[in-house]
Order: sequence, then structure tokens, then C-alpha cells
Amino acid sequence: MTDVVASLVERSIAGVTGSSKKAFQLGADIVELRLDHMSLLSLDREVLRHIRAAVKGPAIATLRSAREGGRSKLSKSKRAEALEEILESGFEYVDLELANDSRLLQELRGRRLRAKTIASAHFFKPASRDTVEHRLREACSAADFGKVAMPCEHAGQALMLARIGLRTSAANHRFILIGMGDQGQLTRVCARQIGASMAYACLPGRPAAPGQLEISVQSSLASHDNIVLGLVGHPVSHSVSKPMQEAALKKAGLTGTYMHLDIPEGEFDRDALVTLNLLGVSGLNITIPHKLRAFELCDKLGASATATGAVNTVKFDGESIVGENTDLHGLSLMIERKIGTCKGTRAVIVGAGGAARAAAKALSGIGASVTVAARDFRKASALAREFGMDSIDLRALAKRSEAFDILVNCTPLGTSGRHARSRLPSGVFKGNPVFFDLVYNPPVTSNMKEARRRGAKAYGGLEMLVHQGAESFRIWTGKEPDVQVMLRAARRALA
Repeated sequence: MTDVVASLVERSIAGVTGSSKKAFQLGADIVELRLDHMSLLSLDREVLRHIRAAVKGPAIATLRSAREGGRSKLSKSKRAEALEEILESGFEYVDLELANDSRLLQELRGRRLRAKTIASAHFFKPASRDTVEHRLREACSAADFGKVAMPCEHAGQALMLARIGLRTSAANHRFILIGMGDQGQLTRVCARQIGASMAYACLPGRPAAPGQLEISVQSSLASHDNIVLGLVGHPVSHSVSKPMQEAALKKAGLTGTYMHLDIPEGEFDRDALVTLNLLGVSGLNITIPHKLRAFELCDKLGASATATGAVNTVKFDGESIVGENTDLHGLSLMIERKIGTCKGTRAVIVGAGGAARAAAKALSGIGASVTVAARDFRKASALAREFGMDSIDLRALAKRSEAFDILVNCTPLGTSGRHARSRLPSGVFKGNPVFFDLVYNPPVTSNMKEARRRGAKAYGGLEMLVHQGAESFRIWTGKEPDVQVMLRAARRALA
């Protein structure tokens, strides 16, 4: 069982009374009182018992030192005295620091205490697997519960923590393992599956640590009916899939969470997918740059994945990893709705990755004559040969006098973030082709502006995103999503 702990950062005892009551109403099992955040004249036993009495339920007392990221200004000796008082003040749990309170932790082994102890260790930058695992073993040996927290710069590090947690759980230790920050949220969302004894959460809008989930969300994750989904890519900060898919889940009457998992290329492998499956994730979307790699890692492939040679949707079916490609559905639907095509329509695909493969299949399926253009001519040639198409270097395309009917950008050029200022050569828009930019954030990209400036019709990738996301939803849940709800949620996120 994983208890939900509400971390409270109140300044006064009156604040503790109101916040703890609300926390239990929202589903917390325990509250953590951050004594180092409170404005107190003293931490004598009378004051501490008054604080404890303000909480009508189980409580953890934490007096975090500055060395461990807290706000306590007490000297080492004064803090040690305060901790002795805290241990005798009626709290069910007391959080002690593995490094700073080692002597006290050792002394407590021979005592009979009412309070259970938590030995905490905090990293302030990502650490290696061996270092984290060693620290967690030390913490578990030093107290009733071992606790380790580490910031995660990407979700690959959160996966590392999850694997450590699974091993620690198998050894029957009682522990808390936390990945800090947005990319560490995997450890919070999947705390129960990891085997953690506690998961720390916050009151609405009042996180006590980076990446904390709200109490009601963390509490809902304890349900075995909860659906966990995610997007795997690098980067993923521009994505609006989370609000879009969570809106679809809510509308369908399903309880679920969707995570954005930024996993660098070197971290995305079979072990990553197997670990996500072990953690109870139901399905994933896969985006740049992992679609081709995902195709290689799946146990089974649907017809859409086989046809394109790329996977953008993964479903976990027991121990099997099943790959599909819903980009094909989304792009085909968008082209069909925006323009009429016929055999002989001349089209250019810019890019040679996973999205380009879906575009190649979609356009060849409607009888278009397709040319693949990319900055890396070798990749363009390889893709073109596979689909029986022509290929050209992107720079050479911009200089050709020949015009095309359709131009599809399957690259991240123009995406919000690091690609925002990058754009296609303006020469590719000659002849006023209908331009489809699969980039959707921002809604109007620099490439779309250039295409329209030169007289071409231009469409962004939001409609494709929604329809491919809707198809993924069907695969994961077996239910029909409300596409309009998904579209509205995506638009709100982009506003």
C-alpha cells in the first residue's frame, strides 16, 4: 500500500489546522508538517504538542536543514535538541536526515519510540544509479523508512529511479523514492507500482517541492482502474497531448493521467519500454526522434506500423509491446478534408523520419506522384527507394523551377522552442502548392507565414495531431473519444 502524504508549508498553527483538514478531505492519508517553514518562537515540547494537536490525523514532522534544501536556521546542536523534542511530541513519523542526523539515527536503534523514523537523503543534481541505490540502502538500514529524492533533467533518469525502486521493493524494504521536477513525475504517478511506501502530494496550487501532484490526483492513482498514458520524445515541452488526452479520458468517464516523458535517444531502448510496462502504463505516443527506433523495439506490429515502417503509438498487452502508426490515419484524414486529390497529383515530402513515412504512405495511397526532400540526401534517397518515389536534396529542391501541388513539412522546423527560428528555404513554395505543416505549436508557424506570403494555402498540424491522438485513444481504451473535446483542449493549451 502507498500512503498519500500531503506536504504542508504553513507559517502558523492556525494555517496547519485548516490545511490539514482540507488535505484529509481531498484524500490524504498522512500530512507532513514542514516545521522549518513555520514562524515559531521556539520548538519546545509544549509548542510541538500544540502543533500536533492541530492535525486531526496521522502526521510526519519534518525540520529540514538548509544543507538538505530546507529553511531551518538552527545550529546543528540546537536542531538536534529540537529533534529530540519532536520525537516525544506525539507525531506518528519523524523525518530525519541520513547525513546530518546520523548520530541520532544510530542512537534511536536501541530506543522504543512511538514515532516511526524516516531517514532522508536529497541529491541536488542527478546522480548515478549506483550512488542512488547505495544511498537508499543506507537510508533503509538507518530507519523504519528510507527516503531518497533526486532532481530529474529527463525522464530517463526517472526510469532509473523506478528500476531502483522495483529492486528495493522486491527486497521487502520500506522506502520512498522521488524524482523531482516535471521529468521526475513518473516516480509519483507510478509510486504504487514501484512499491513506494509513501507518495508526497500538495494542496491545489501549493507545491512544497518541484513536480508534486495535487492530493486528489495522487490519491486517484491508487485506484487499479486508473489509466496511465504518456508521450515519449525528445524534446516534449512543446506538446499539448497531455491536456488533450486527459480531456478525452474525462469526457469518456475514465480516470487517468497522461505524462510527457522527455527521453534522450541514448536512453530510449527496450529496457525503457519494459520498465514502463512493469509500472502499469497502458500506452504511449511516440514522437521525434524515436518513431523508427520504436518500430524495432516492438514485439508485434499493426498493419499501419508495418505499412509505414514507423511506430507512433504503443499499447502494452500483457508482456507484449504492440506498435501502431496513427499518424497515417491523422494525415490521411487531414488531406482528404482539405483538398481533393487525384492520380498524378505532384507532392513533395520534406523530411525522412517517422512522420515522413506516414506522409509517404498516405500520399501514395491517393495516387500522388511523390518526391522526398531532406537536408540529408542519403536519408531522403533511402526512404524514396523503399516507397518507390523520387528523392532530392532540400537545397536543390528550392532551386528547381518545377512546381508541385502539395508540400508536406514532416520536420520539426518552426516548432516552438529550439526549432522556432528555423524554416524551410523559401524557394520550396514556388507555384503556390497547398502546404501542410505537421508542426502545430505555434498554431501558425514561420513556414506557414512564408507560404501564405507567397500565395499558397497553408494548414497547420493541429488537426492531424487531434485525429492521430483520437485513433491512439481508441487503441488504448477501446472507447470512442470526443474529438471536439480533444480539439478544444489542444487549442486552449496553445492559446
